[in-house]
Amino acid sequence: MAVEKMKLIAEIEKSAPLALAEPWDNSGWQIDMGRGEISKVLAALEISDAVIEEAALQGASLILTHHPLLFAPLRQISAHTIAGGYLTKLIRADVSVYSAHTTFDAAPGGMNDLLAEMIGLTNIKPFLSGEGSDGAVIDLGNGMDGGLTHAIARCGEFSAPRTFREILQCVEQQIGMESRLKTVGDPERLVKNGIVCGGGGGDLTEAAMRAGYDFYLTSDIKHHQAAWARESGLCLIDGGHFGTERHFVPVMAARLREAFGGALSVIETGVDLDPWRWDEL
Repeated sequence: MAVEKMKLIAEIEKSAPLALAEPWDNSGWQIDMGRGEISKVLAALEISDAVIEEAALQGASLILTHHPLLFAPLRQISAHTIAGGYLTKLIRADVSVYSAHTTFDAAPGGMNDLLAEMIGLTNIKPFLSGEGSDGAVIDLGNGMDGGLTHAIARCGEFSAPRTFREILQCVEQQIGMESRLKTVGDPERLVKNGIVCGGGGGDLTEAAMRAGYDFYLTSDIKHHQAAWARESGLCLIDGGHFGTERHFVPVMAARLREAFGGALSVIETGVDLDPWRWDEL
């Protein structure tokens, strides 16, 4: 059994419309080996040597990733570089790659809607960096929205106030990062509302502060951004890039299985793609 390639891509783009890609992003085809039909897909957060080997062993002809394989333009392909090595191995193995990056981040029902639901937010809506928690328009100055074209982050409320400690425990459980969160804020502070942005959303930290929200969940927070949060009283959670985006794999795999049934085999990677280690020294 197999599905037509373009029907498969059209289904992926229902969850990650290309129109929502940021101008600097490279969502979409990374490698198209020209197959007309696809019978097996491997879903992974990103490409690695182990993921390529897994695809070859499993007989997957397409790898669906969140992070693009090709981001900056390449002037040459060299097997002696990381990206060039990946490209060489994938082409030799006759494996295509398609990436749904900011297209999935910004999409309704995508990365950040799901992340907001996972931690218990309600009344979820796109976070517009010039709008406060009370709906009033605020002046954020230049560059404080990270230069985004589309509203990628999400904001919402809790049905009842919760302590920051309770939210931390919930986030740890939901994103599978027990004892590995970096936090700023009083654990006993009552939190009514918040913002989420899976992946590297540090550039939205000041916008979250000025908008009057109680907490912000993202990753890749810089030192000065954490310091700003502490000074302003914003409860901040750095859940790790991998932790805040790992649900891409099971969610997209489930959606493709539901859409195509037995005509398409969808495998969720078994490779641990979190590069950070906390307890092996």
